[in-house]
Amino acid sequence: MKTIILLWSMVSVLTVGITVSELAKPGDAVAFPSVGEPQVIHLEDGTRLTLLGTSYGSHHMAPGYEDLPTSDWIDTASNTIVVWIGEEPETRGQPIELLVSDRANTGCVNIEAGYRSFVKSGVSIHSFVLSAYPRWDKETILRVRPYRGTVVKGEFVLTNPVPKTFVHWTPKPLPDTESDGDLEVTLTKLVAGAPTPSWNGGSLTPTNDPANQCVHLNFDFRQNGQSTTNWNPWPAQTTDAAGNWSQGLIYAYPTNGVRRIWGHMMNGSYIPPPEHYGMDGYYFQPVLWPYQPWKVRMEFIQRSGFSNDELVTFTNVPVKASSQQDADAEWTAWDANLPFMIPDSTVPTPDTRRRDGKTNFPFTITPGTAYGVHLQLLPPLLLTNRWQSSQKDISIIIGADPNFNPKGMNLTVVSATDDQGRDVLNSETPAWAGHYSIEFGNVRDGIKSLNLKLALHKSRFVEFTIQPAKP
Repeated sequence: MKTIILLWSMVSVLTVGITVSELAKPGDAVAFPSVGEPQVIHLEDGTRLTLLGTSYGSHHMAPGYEDLPTSDWIDTASNTIVVWIGEEPETRGQPIELLVSDRANTGCVNIEAGYRSFVKSGVSIHSFVLSAYPRWDKETILRVRPYRGTVVKGEFVLTNPVPKTFVHWTPKPLPDTESDGDLEVTLTKLVAGAPTPSWNGGSLTPTNDPANQCVHLNFDFRQNGQSTTNWNPWPAQTTDAAGNWSQGLIYAYPTNGVRRIWGHMMNGSYIPPPEHYGMDGYYFQPVLWPYQPWKVRMEFIQRSGFSNDELVTFTNVPVKASSQQDADAEWTAWDANLPFMIPDSTVPTPDTRRRDGKTNFPFTITPGTAYGVHLQLLPPLLLTNRWQSSQKDISIIIGADPNFNPKGMNLTVVSATDDQGRDVLNSETPAWAGHYSIEFGNVRDGIKSLNLKLALHKSRFVEFTIQPAKP
C-alpha cells in the first residue's frame, strides 16, 4: 500500500500576507498587499532590503517595477516561483543569499540570486528562483546573508497555499550500488545536518542552524569490475516527492568537520585525491528537508586513466605574444561564425577569411581528433595578467564539430609542457561555452611553444533514492 502525505499545492502561488486565487495565471505578479507596512530587513551597514513580492509562471518581472525600462525580466521553466527583493541604497558589493526555512527552522535551503537589476539611482532588485520551500507548513520564512557570510537579523514571511497529496518514494537501504555503463558507484553514507566547513577555516556558526549545515556522504567506485579511485564527483541535484529541488557542488569533507581541505581544483569544485590526509568523504549544499526520501543525482568526472580514443596530442604549437585586445578579438571572431569547420587535415590550415564581419583576423588552426570528435586548436596567446602586470598567462580556444553535443562531455589537460620540456599548469579546467577554453597561469615570459595532451571524455551519472540519516 502506498503512503500518502499532505503538502501545499505547487499550482498556487506563495503570497505575502495573503493567499492568491486559484485563477492566477503564469506570468502574474503577486505584489505586496496595499495595506500594512512593507516587510523590511536592515543590514548593519545601513542597507535596507524590502520584500517586493513574488511572481509565478515562466516570464517574470519585479512587482511594482513592470513598467520601468531598467527593470530586467527573467524567463524560467513553467510553473516557477520567483521572489523579488529590493535593495536601498544599491551597492555593487558582495551578493546576498536567500535562506528558505520553515517556522521551526528545522531545515533550510540557501538560494543564490539569479539576477540583479540596478533599476534607478540608489535602488537595485534581486530575484531568487524559489526551487524549494516547506510546502507542508503554513508559512515560509526567508532570511538573508551575504554570500558565504553570517545570517542577518530579521526575516520575511510568506503565507503558503492549501495542501494536496503526493505519493511517498520508497528509499533503498545503504550501501546502495548504481551504475552508468562500466562505472559502478556504491553510496555508503548520506547524513543530513552535518556542520558545514568554512571557506576561511573553522566551521560556520552556529552549527545548530540548518543554514550552516550540509549533507555528508561517501561512496566507492568500481570500473570494469575493479576498484578505482580515478573518478571525482562534481554537482549533486537533490529532489523530493513534494516537488522541491536543489543543486550544489560536491567538496571534500575534513576529518575534524571544521577546516576545509585545500587541494586539487576541478571544474570549479574543490576535490583532492582520495588519499589526501584529513579527508572524510564529501559534502554538498543546499540541503532539503530530511523528513522524506530524496532522489540524489550525481555527476562523476574521470581525472586519469583515459583510453587512447579519448586522447589527442598537439606538439610544438607556437605561442603568440599578444594582448587582451587580441584575445577578445579572437573570441569575438570565433563566436561570430560558429559552427565553423576547416578541411579534415593532419597539417595546420591557415584561414584569414572575414570571420567577424569587421576585420580579417588571421587564424592558424591545428586540427586533432578525440572521442571521434574533430577538434580545432586556435593559436595559444601569451597575455599579461589582468591583475598582476608582472605575470604572464596563456589563453587557448578549442572548437569542435558543429554537430557535436557537449552535454556531459569534459575536456581535461592530461599534460602540458613548454618548448624546454618544463611543465605548464592550467589554472582552471576547460568548460563548454560554445567551445572549450584553456587558461594557463603564471607561465614563463620566454615561452615559445606548447606540447599538449588532452582528453575529451564523458561524465557518468547515477541516481540514488535514499532516506537521509541524521548526525
